[in-house]
Amino acid sequence: MNVGVVGLGKMGMLHTGILNTINDVNVVAVTEQQTMLIKYIKNSLSNIKVFQEMSDMIDSENLDLVYITTPISSHKELILECIKKDINFFVEKPLTRNLQEAREVYPFIKDSNLINAVGYNLRFVDTFLKTKELLDNKILGDISDVKASMYVANIFSKPSGWRFKKETSGGGALLELGCHLIDLLLWYFGNIKEVKGKIESVYSEVEDFANAQIKFVNNISGEIDTSWSKEGYRIPEVNIEIIGDRGRIKVNQDLIEMNLKEPISEYDGTEIKIYKQSLEKGVHFDVGGPEYTKEDVNITNSIKKIEKPFVTVVDAIKTQSVIQAIYDSADKNSIVRVEYPE
Repeated sequence: MNVGVVGLGKMGMLHTGILNTINDVNVVAVTEQQTMLIKYIKNSLSNIKVFQEMSDMIDSENLDLVYITTPISSHKELILECIKKDINFFVEKPLTRNLQEAREVYPFIKDSNLINAVGYNLRFVDTFLKTKELLDNKILGDISDVKASMYVANIFSKPSGWRFKKETSGGGALLELGCHLIDLLLWYFGNIKEVKGKIESVYSEVEDFANAQIKFVNNISGEIDTSWSKEGYRIPEVNIEIIGDRGRIKVNQDLIEMNLKEPISEYDGTEIKIYKQSLEKGVHFDVGGPEYTKEDVNITNSIKKIEKPFVTVVDAIKTQSVIQAIYDSADKNSIVRVEYPE
């Protein structure tokens, strides 16, 4: 399988390294415009061809898959180019700068046979996967409430760069971090029907803090809270608490804690801890975290088997719909219904 990578920054390098370790998968070409990176590729990765435009790369190489790892402002046009050229693609999250751009993609992808995936890799984290299994098995009975947060201590002074400008990034902590929470919650519980959002910008043009009260179509209530300016979080940390009529679950990247009202046959007692070490099956190559390898293996296997990947563009458009509703709610200071594309 021949793969082309568009944008050889941090994520492009990461995925290139992983893809080249997967059996029968080879990165054969990259699209890059920065002179320093082009020089590096030619000197260190001489077996990989370099192009300045993705369209030229697709036209020149016999590619089975394209990875889009460029700044978010370019995602929409690159996705549409892949669809136009009838080539499978992976795009890093978030999908687009805003819901309008996502809606422009939707008509071309909803009935497409192309294999496509989006980089919501927290679905591949063992503790979150196990939590999905527990919820599907009704360990907690009927769910009533959920609270989810994602924090990191990154921004405490005025930053520079495209990520911190509304025009180029589309948003801040909600779009960059909160999107992971929303994707997980949609996966766990189904569509969110309405939100009441609040955002705050302290250091940058975009939001540094975001909070939303949410309600799902099945009437589960919840809260999302996220910030990239939270003291005490050296690396991004996700925490989710889920309450049902049979007990509660607290989960993060490292641990699942269950507090059940009555013992169940699968576990001893009512106070249960499941550490990630007991869930890990290992990956053949780990750089940046096993979830990155798992998502790359997932899409390459999906192409080989002609099946749907774990997280698709249609899934990501739902996430974008919720994010837009939170922004709209914060602007209006009122509850807003989430409108999903049909």
